[in-house]
Amino acid sequence: MMKQIVFAFVLIGLNSGCGGSRCELDAENYRARECAIKVEARDFTGKWFSITGRNVNKGGQVKYADLGSWYPLFEDHIDIGDTVVKRKNELVFYIHKKDTVLTFPFECEGQVIK
Repeated sequence: MMKQIVFAFVLIGLNSGCGGSRCELDAENYRARECAIKVEARDFTGKWFSITGRNVNKGGQVKYADLGSWYPLFEDHIDIGDTVVKRKNELVFYIHKKDTVLTFPFECEGQVIK
């Protein structure tokens, strides 16, 4: 009986977590990020995401680099010459190509997070 009670508490502890869900924490991290870059170089290794290019709003060379699970979902769509935009406080990543704009909303555990 005692083993069953301990097992029940372990299951409750594993499923409850502290300080919000992983999705909420990831969303807050991504929400704060921003970029508007015409891509001149890119480096995608695992979950590492790095693009370098010209800031389309302010001019000058900039680099956007981050580590996360969202980026691998769309990195294959980014080519040299594309313009990528991630607005602060939004959870959508835009890839502007010559004739179209691809949008990638932030998804976590099968749900789009806004």
